[in-house]
Amino acid sequence: MKREFFDNKIHEIASSNKRPWDLMSWVKRKTLPTIKSILYKGQPCNTLLDLWHAIHSSYNSAKNRPINASFLNKIPQADQILWFPFSKQEFKDAIAKCLSLSTSGLDHIS
Repeated sequence: MKREFFDNKIHEIASSNKRPWDLMSWVKRKTLPTIKSILYKGQPCNTLLDLWHAIHSSYNSAKNRPINASFLNKIPQADQILWFPFSKQEFKDAIAKCLSLSTSGLDHIS
């Protein structure tokens, strides 16, 4: 019933007065989500130094630990890609055609 009412109202506004901004009164303001602090060892990281220690300790925790990389031997090797040589000028000409405002692709070249 409500859905039908709103669908009809939208159709009426879209076809009769063609002023879609009349529907703006139906839109509620969005509130910002609650932000959670990053916790490290049960404590919030409220300073850059705390955040640095949390990230550094988390990402470098395996440094100098022995690893068993034998599982890498089970991954099949991909075919080698042959690249044809190109000059510096050919490279410049090719990238000059690219948009400077585009986002980078999988190769991370923007």
